[in-house]
Amino acid sequence: MTSRRPLIPAVLAATLALAPAAAAQAPTLQFDRACYAEHQPMVFSGAGFTPGGTVDLLVSALDPSAVFGQIETTADATGAVSGSPAAVEKQFLAESEVREQRLASANDRTRIEQGADPATQAAFATFTFTRWMAFSPRRLVAGRKAPVEIFGWAFAAGQTAYYLLRKGGRTVASVKVGTITGDCGDLDKRVRVPRKVRPGAYKAYLSTDPRGPGTRGAWLRVKVTRKASASAAARSGGMRRFG
Repeated sequence: MTSRRPLIPAVLAATLALAPAAAAQAPTLQFDRACYAEHQPMVFSGAGFTPGGTVDLLVSALDPSAVFGQIETTADATGAVSGSPAAVEKQFLAESEVREQRLASANDRTRIEQGADPATQAAFATFTFTRWMAFSPRRLVAGRKAPVEIFGWAFAAGQTAYYLLRKGGRTVASVKVGTITGDCGDLDKRVRVPRKVRPGAYKAYLSTDPRGPGTRGAWLRVKVTRKASASAAARSGGMRRFG
């Protein structure tokens, strides 16, 4: 009796040869954070684009007709894209805006020009962009508490903030404020001005370094007194923004 070789491999090969090319899959896009502030690297990555093809990354308001900025990149041999641009406020926020959600779309130019399935032409992701600011009163009373606010420090979210009083390039007092919380980095606390601080003029900083102002460099001129008075409170005018 003559043995017969199995036909399965040959049949399978024929089936694969006759099968049409797989349809392109919908691409993907993601950012490494939910919120960003000025000069903070915005790390993005995506996959599923045309290998070696041009991909236009557009950033707009949630209404895609209002485009704020555009980055052109090229997908690698596997169809992946990546980058880490550092944006400035005017690229993502109108003058009257403080914190807004933005829409990013990564557009596969090859598929768009070929009229491919719209579901495979672009990938989308959202993030929030915020201004970063800091506030405190101009007049402080040694031994008493003063309000301090940090807003939009996305670059320092999860870190500990310190209120520094400096004179002549030296840190005279460093007070722990607390942990900067949330995706966009906010903190609103009252801190006690050390009783040992002598009356006089100082530069106040909010920093994640208990010894110095760090890299951001915002500061505010403040005056420390030994006791509060109604007239002093009136002249202080409440909270002031660090510049």
